[in-house]
Amino acid sequence: MADDIKRATALGNAMYNFHPGSHVGQGIEKGIELISDLLNRLLTEDTSIPVLLETMAGKGSEVGSHFEELREIIDRTELGDKLGVCLDTCHIFDGGYDIKDDLDGVLAEFDRTVGLSRLRAIHLNDSVFGLSSHKDRHAKISEGGLGAEAISRIINHPLLRRLPFYLETPNDLRGYAKEISLLRSLCAEEQ
Repeated sequence: MADDIKRATALGNAMYNFHPGSHVGQGIEKGIELISDLLNRLLTEDTSIPVLLETMAGKGSEVGSHFEELREIIDRTELGDKLGVCLDTCHIFDGGYDIKDDLDGVLAEFDRTVGLSRLRAIHLNDSVFGLSSHKDRHAKISEGGLGAEAISRIINHPLLRRLPFYLETPNDLRGYAKEISLLRSLCAEEQ
């Protein structure tokens, strides 16, 4: 991970995104402690790129499926100002945050718990299994439990639309081209 951060830094205008990890039966508190300890060893004052904790679906013993867990990792990291968050749409929906029917409420909860200023990127994908499934199975855009209408609200939300969005769908090049075309059609004109 240290080498990855070094390489991402050399690229210039980059961010380093990672899954926080799993506690493998040791308990959520121990998992948070281990993740923060790792970040305390890796992050230095010279770390010049944002290091992003990705939201998780909560399968197995994953850490990071609740906003409070991300907040605690940030708080326990000495250079927590170097940390941001990447919101994965499948992960948080599968993890129990209803971004389909209550996007504003979820974003308000994220802001209260973590802070919207820490939200730096979006992994955009649909969900095979859906709300609170804790499965982490990405679906193609508009072919899962979120659907095109919810995806449209996400990409056009005033708090999100200026963030970088990264497709993370099970696809090939032709499929990505189709999804990008669909997303462009769903993207509202600038107001």
